Amino acid sequence: MIWWLRQRGALGLLPGALFVFVLSIALTSDLVLVLPAFLGSHSVPTELSDFFCLVPSLALVACLERRLPGMERSAVRRLDTRDVALVSGFSLLAGAAAAVLSPLDPDAMWSAARNSLLFCGLALGSWPLLGHRAVLVPVFWMILAMFTGGRMPDDPYPWVIVTEKADVAHAATGAVLVFLTGIVLLTCLVPRTDR
Repeated sequence: MIWWLRQRGALGLLPGALFVFVLSIALTSDLVLVLPAFLGSHSVPTELSDFFCLVPSLALVACLERRLPGMERSAVRRLDTRDVALVSGFSLLAGAAAAVLSPLDPDAMWSAARNSLLFCGLALGSWPLLGHRAVLVPVFWMILAMFTGGRMPDDPYPWVIVTEKADVAHAATGAVLVFLTGIVLLTCLVPRTDR
């Protein structure tokens, strides 16, 4: 078990990523960016901490990529269940860590928790098909969210989720659904171990 956790990076990579994520969102929670809108008619302000919500999803893909395909194929027990438990547990832990910091800035921390769950779901769902390139999916979603703009000032398109306010119900529901879909895809699709 310790060998498996060490191989996946669960003893070094994931705690380090969690520390960087929590520290980054705590330090940048009150900084707001207004980027130009290339597709929408109005720019939508976003917290700088939203960019650091990508850190847990990047760490998860790195964790899943740290495999020994030959040894894992010859193992008696399947490791897929433990992989799914590790990455889903870490995703929920990252969201919970951001939520615990809500006394600092409730809106920024709750949206950071929601966005980290969204990005983890996107990365986990695309990893079985894309492998290490799965990190590009949440990064692309973030770029799309930043430059899509909104229907009105402070009113982003509903599907964007990232730039929505913390108390918007459909954004939280969408993030949870994307996360659950990512877990289902990770569980059902066979990971490509010979990359």
